[in-house]
Amino acid sequence: MNRWNETWNNKNRSIIILFMILSVITPFVPAVLGILLIAILLYMIKDIPLHKCNYYLFIGVVISGFLGPYLALPAFPSFFLFRILIILHMVLFLFEKKDFKKLEPVKIPLILFIVWILYSIFSLLWTGSASLSLPAIYYQIESFYLVFAFVYYMDSFAKLKQILTWILIIYVLTIFIGLWEALTGNHLIYSAGNILSYGDTRPTGLLVNTNDYSSYLAFYVPALFLALFHKKTFFKTLIGIGALGVLVFLIFETESRSGLLAFSIVVILMLYKMVKQKIIFFFGLVMGSLVGAIILIAKHGEQLTTYFTGKVNSTDQRMFMYETIYRLCKEHYFLGVGIGVTPKYVFTALYGTSNIPVDMQQTMSAHNLWLSNLSDVGVIGFFPFVVLFFWLVAHALKLYVTSKHLLATIPICILVAFFAISIGSSSIFEMRVVWLGMGLALTIICLLEKNLELGGTT
Repeated sequence: MNRWNETWNNKNRSIIILFMILSVITPFVPAVLGILLIAILLYMIKDIPLHKCNYYLFIGVVISGFLGPYLALPAFPSFFLFRILIILHMVLFLFEKKDFKKLEPVKIPLILFIVWILYSIFSLLWTGSASLSLPAIYYQIESFYLVFAFVYYMDSFAKLKQILTWILIIYVLTIFIGLWEALTGNHLIYSAGNILSYGDTRPTGLLVNTNDYSSYLAFYVPALFLALFHKKTFFKTLIGIGALGVLVFLIFETESRSGLLAFSIVVILMLYKMVKQKIIFFFGLVMGSLVGAIILIAKHGEQLTTYFTGKVNSTDQRMFMYETIYRLCKEHYFLGVGIGVTPKYVFTALYGTSNIPVDMQQTMSAHNLWLSNLSDVGVIGFFPFVVLFFWLVAHALKLYVTSKHLLATIPICILVAFFAISIGSSSIFEMRVVWLGMGLALTIICLLEKNLELGGTT
């Protein structure tokens, strides 16, 4: 008994000393608290099989990827949970027993993605700015890991359903946030409208700017349609019609032309798959479009004109940027200026090199992933990325045409949204929601093609 008491007292003493040390160190190095929490978590899950642990940890990566800086310490917004979880996941994956056979149906796009990254790393030999190239390579690796891990861990329809449930919960939450922003003019703390302190009712949801938000809505609306119309009921149909109306309202409120285009095509693709009588579908689409256009022009003609033609300066600026990038490609003989360096040249072309405030970020996104990528890594580095995209499109189209299941519609819808975003958004490299969406598309392709090989139906 005395020995037990002595051991207990020693444990108490050790815990008290540990808390005293933490109370001294934590105010100066807050990251220590995060390390301690990770250590406690690892101790708690030590008896769980590593593969199962990594599966649930990846669900945490996905959820934190959507919520971004809103799962961060207030004083350290860049040190958010996603960064911690994805690095932890990468480390644990190294010690996990691997099963790469399940990736067989999608090994080609994954290899092409790796080749694209390797050539980007190779471009460090001639890059004009290593400080810009290294972060760009990190985002490439992060994007690849999100796509790879999505396919690797979501290896069954049951697991896919589980992750889609979490994605939809966050998607619906983001819709309500967008409505609140549009109706009140208020924004969340990390919205551009709040950060830059300008009056603007355009919604941004959990993202930073309006283009990103409209892209996000277009990206994941197929998942919402799948949940509502997989098994049609009158009640679900009413909810679906209402949700579609709300989404159209939010897309218009963002004033994003690329987002509107992507959303329109995605909705048409989904509706075409859902309506059995194709003649009725086309008739309804044409008549509905005509009636809708007449009503909108009659009631909001001036606003619509402004929506499509009121961004003349923005359009002219983008055309100038595209011309600058093309000229940059020719000047470097289409060999590339180094991954992530193009924004530096675009900024110089727009603002020059004199009278620039010291605290101003001296980079400007090209607002076009394809041209920017071509300029960064040249024709050789650009080639695997283009082949990767066309592989995805070919397989997604095949599933869309041959399958009757609504799930098979999601990959091509995501790719349509990706293409629209890639020529509209300024920050696609850093948009985790985009690469998670690409991972979702590739996962569905993998599962459906594997199901066909086993003699199942799609």
